[in-house]
Amino acid sequence: MIVARDLGARLGSFQLQGVTFKVPSGSYGVVIGPAGSGKTTLLETVAGIVPASGGALQLDGRDARALPPEARRVGLVYQHGYLFPHLSVQENVAYGAADPAAVDEVVRRFELAALRHRDVVSLSGGERQLVAIARALAMRPSILLLDEPFSALDPGRRMRTRREVRAIHREWKLTALQVTHDFTEAGLLGDVAILLDKGRVLQSGPPEEVFRRPASPYIAEFLGAENVLAGTARVLEDLAPDWIDAPPSEFRDGHHAIEFTSGGLTIYTVGLPPAGATSYAVIRAEEVVVSRTPQASSARNLFRGTVREVAILGAYARVTLETGGGPLVAALTARSVHELGLAEGVEAYATFKAMAVHLC
Repeated sequence: MIVARDLGARLGSFQLQGVTFKVPSGSYGVVIGPAGSGKTTLLETVAGIVPASGGALQLDGRDARALPPEARRVGLVYQHGYLFPHLSVQENVAYGAADPAAVDEVVRRFELAALRHRDVVSLSGGERQLVAIARALAMRPSILLLDEPFSALDPGRRMRTRREVRAIHREWKLTALQVTHDFTEAGLLGDVAILLDKGRVLQSGPPEEVFRRPASPYIAEFLGAENVLAGTARVLEDLAPDWIDAPPSEFRDGHHAIEFTSGGLTIYTVGLPPAGATSYAVIRAEEVVVSRTPQASSARNLFRGTVREVAILGAYARVTLETGGGPLVAALTARSVHELGLAEGVEAYATFKAMAVHLC
C-alpha cells in the first residue's frame, strides 16, 4: 500500500507540493502527466532517493519518512535501466536478489536465459530494460516502482513484458506504481490513475473515471478528449424529459437534465449543474457515432454536418464533422470510413447519447 498525504519534496528548483493519493495494497497505480510534471521525482520520493520535505508517506502501513531507502522493500526500475556496467546480465539480476530461486524465476519469465553471461554494454536498449525489470523483481519487493519501463521495447515484446509484469504483480500480491505516457497502457494496467502536473496532483481515481469524467477542460484535453466545448449550461425543470426514462425521484445525488449551449450547438445531458457561469462539455470521440443518414436511436444529440477532415491512423480514423454550430470529432475504424464513403465534403450525421456528455 502507498498512501501520500500532502507530500512535498524538492529537487533543485522543482517541488512536489501537497501530493495526495492512495494505491491500496495489491493494486496497480499509474502516474500520468506532461513532461516535467514531477513523475520521476515522485517515484524517487517514494523510494527514498529524494527526501520528503513535508507531509506524510506510508508504505504498507509504515512511516516511510522514518525509513532509509534500503528498508522500504521497494524495487525501482528507471526508464533507461541504469545497470551496473562492470557486471554481467546474471550478476546484475542477482544483485540484491532475495534468493537464487527468485533469480531463476525472473530470468525464465522474461526470457533472459540466453543473455545470462553477456556483458550488459553489448545489450540493446530493450534487452537492458528487461534486465532492469528482472533485477528489481528478483529482490521480491513489496512495492514495485516503474518509470516508463516498457518504452525501449518493440511492440510485440512490450505486450508480452507488460502482461508478464501484471501477472507477477497479481501472483506476488505486489503494490505497483508506474509512470507512463501511454494512455492505453494506463487503462490496461491501472487500478488507480494519478494525474500529475507541475508537482501537484490534479485528479486521481479509477482510470475509467479519470478518463471519462475529467475534473477540468485542461485535464480533458491532456487526456486526449477531442471535443471540449466552452459554453453555458441551463438546468431543465425537474420533470423527466422524453429522452430520460426515469421519474424525477430517480435523479440521484442532485443530478438534473441539462441543456448546454456552445456557439450554435445545443447539447443535452444529465449531470450536476456546473458552478461557474461558463462551463465545458466533454465528449470523447469514441462516443460519437457517424452515419450518412439519420439513424433511429435513443440518442438525444443528433447533428447534420459536412466532413471536413478524415485522418487515418492505421486501423483507426478520426473524422471531423463541421456542423455549422462547430466541429465534432468522431473515432471510427478505417474500415467504417471506407464502408460509409466518408471523405472531405461529404454530408453526414453525428450522434451521441446524453450520458456521453460530461460537464466540468
